[in-house]
Amino acid sequence: MQIRLVLVLLSLLGLAACQPAAESESEQPALEAVRQVDISTLPNDQWELSSGVLQLSFCRDRINDALLAEREELRRWRLVGEISAMPSRRVEGLEILADFYQDYDVMLWQQSGNVSSQFYRVAVPAGQNGGNVFNALARIGRDRRVCYSALEQN
Repeated sequence: MQIRLVLVLLSLLGLAACQPAAESESEQPALEAVRQVDISTLPNDQWELSSGVLQLSFCRDRINDALLAEREELRRWRLVGEISAMPSRRVEGLEILADFYQDYDVMLWQQSGNVSSQFYRVAVPAGQNGGNVFNALARIGRDRRVCYSALEQN
């Protein structure tokens, strides 16, 4: 009987270890900020956009797939203005963008994305100097999760 109890307890511990780790409290504000910017039609009263465009391709196809969205799709989702309008697979991609915001202080707003890469503008709070795509490229382009980065200047 004791052996069964021990086996049951070990099984429960094993199952508990399989649960995904909860997001740390420090990551939640960054993710929420990225989500709010992601569902917004920019520029607006709160955010301005860089003139240059950053192209990023992530090393994991799963992330590229999570951020797959044509310009028109993004526009439709943003017109709704609700996170629920976005596909659920997008969350994994937004988590990476939240990491970039937290680690590099660069807020990215997606213009479009295909199966291999996405195009972003740098978003900065209105009235604040910034949105420098060169600095953003220098910071993010060296991240181990990014396999390709390029800059398009308008």
